[in-house]
Amino acid sequence: MKLKMIATLAIALVATAGAGATGGSSLLAEALPGSGKTASPVRPNWDSFWFGQYIMDIGMERLGYEVESPKTLSAPALFAALSQNDSDYTADTLVPNHNAMYAKVKDTVMRIGPVMDPGSLQGYLIDKRTSEKHGIHYVEDLLKPEVAALFDSDGDGRADMIGPSVGWGAEKVALHQFKALGLDKTVRMVQGEYNALSADAAGRLSAGEPVLLYAWYPNPTTLKLRPGKDLVWLQMRQTHLPDDQAESYRPLPGVVGCAGGSDPCNIGWLPTIYYIAVNRGWAEDNPAAVSFFTAVQMHLKDRVEQNTRMANGENREADIRRHAERWIADNQQTFDKWIAEAIKTANGG
Repeated sequence: MKLKMIATLAIALVATAGAGATGGSSLLAEALPGSGKTASPVRPNWDSFWFGQYIMDIGMERLGYEVESPKTLSAPALFAALSQNDSDYTADTLVPNHNAMYAKVKDTVMRIGPVMDPGSLQGYLIDKRTSEKHGIHYVEDLLKPEVAALFDSDGDGRADMIGPSVGWGAEKVALHQFKALGLDKTVRMVQGEYNALSADAAGRLSAGEPVLLYAWYPNPTTLKLRPGKDLVWLQMRQTHLPDDQAESYRPLPGVVGCAGGSDPCNIGWLPTIYYIAVNRGWAEDNPAAVSFFTAVQMHLKDRVEQNTRMANGENREADIRRHAERWIADNQQTFDKWIAEAIKTANGG
């Protein structure tokens, strides 16, 4: 509450300075362009960037909006909600993972940003112990029956790999690569509730069993099982990506935990970039919100630090909101500037 009062006072002072002698009783209303308006956020059904969503929500509160509790939906349902004007904005739109879903609604939904570039690394990982013991450095090594058998947990002779959940967008890339490489002959992609599957993988690794999974960094699994310490990123001898991603792909420098120690590392996946997505009609009616969203910049290290707190047990809604408030306090001067610019935009400045 104290933080909100301070920010509101700062906003009023900015408005006063901009209004000069012509200001009067309308100053406060002008200073809060969201006054009398309700904003409806939506977020995906994974929590690795709910922290960022809260930062956006708090910014909207500072602008005077009454912010509803966010809806939590699958990625396809999230884009549908934005398109149908059931929700106004989300902080968790990923490029390239959500490109296909965005393409279907781009006439009614717009992306703003990027907010964070890169937002995460993604690809296939195995446990470091098995990689070093058997010299497994490439995804193509899984085409060898004797290598695939190391990761067979159901006795069918094929490796069992935890894959991205259906509806995420990433599963389309994984399926494309499986087909291109012929991996479906030696690897079975296990899809379901990702958090439960990856938690099971962590338990198996603790018991000394090999593990194979699609994952991104940071997430709860890769913060507990660290690339370079517990896991390694498998490389691809030849990159196979959908046409809309292939042209922009480059091996990544400085990847911690690249199998075989290569630098750059050919993970075979594009890093994700975070954007805010908003309903286009709502954006036209709320230029202050668009100004604020356009200004927000975050870094991968911010996610790593916050996700680490979540992995250590601070994972309730109240914890995540507190993490967002802490990030704002640590970046208060910059955050206040974003708010002031948004107010200026709303007032025609």
